[in-house]
Amino acid sequence: MTTGIEFLKPDKKRKGRGPGKKPTLHYMSLRLPKEVLDYFAQHHPHSKQAKIREILADYINHETKEKHNG
Repeated sequence: MTTGIEFLKPDKKRKGRGPGKKPTLHYMSLRLPKEVLDYFAQHHPHSKQAKIREILADYINHETKEKHNG
């Protein structure tokens, strides 16, 4: 038996966060030589991970361009 109140309540749709604007990053454990870590700690103390990620992405972009061009 219904009281009629159920029909008065609007269906609430969950909004959620939606799709992200940046591509997702995947977690990976990576072992690097001490010299590499020391270099990034000295030259990029506040952005070590971001700088390593940037350098690797630039390397991949450079390599793929070379393969397509030549």
